[in-house]
Amino acid sequence: MFSSARTDSQPVEELSSFSLETLVVAAQAGDEAAFGEIYDYLFERIWRYVSFRVDNEETEDLVSEIWLKIIQNLKKYRPQAGASFKSWAFRIAHNLVIDFYRKKKDILGVETDENEFFTQIPDTERTPDVVALKKSEYKDLHAALLKIKPEHREILQLKFLEGFSNKEIAAITKKKEGHIRVLQLRALREIREHINA
Repeated sequence: MFSSARTDSQPVEELSSFSLETLVVAAQAGDEAAFGEIYDYLFERIWRYVSFRVDNEETEDLVSEIWLKIIQNLKKYRPQAGASFKSWAFRIAHNLVIDFYRKKKDILGVETDENEFFTQIPDTERTPDVVALKKSEYKDLHAALLKIKPEHREILQLKFLEGFSNKEIAAITKKKEGHIRVLQLRALREIREHINA
């Protein structure tokens, strides 16, 4: 249906909700270039979301499955109040991660290769002592994230790494917006306890 998107390594600009929805309408009509822009915009975000939840070896397959599901259901997407295309796509990712763990019958958790995690740290200052300090802080934060409840970890990632609003997080996780605020506060308290321990 759609060919693969961009092959260069230019950073993907932030899209407004209106721009994204306009691209979705065009993609639903079969515009491959519009779908390519959607793919470029969401790919790394979905990859990061999945990589925090499954083993690195499983991430690629699961992300491919998510994109296949997005393509298969693209024509069924209808904008709803408080549920953007981005949150709809993340809902698909959320459901497939849950299905993955149901199939594996494992306990939901995060396992990542620490060396790969630290090579992705953006360094604005490259002095060795600053880089070492940043890596140490990231390592502490990552270790704390691994210790908190998976539900809390997901809320923090969606809020602070992916930039979703509480309303969008509620749509992704199928929880009430007020409950998202409570979970966010509990998650922040829990991670603070682990960092200060």
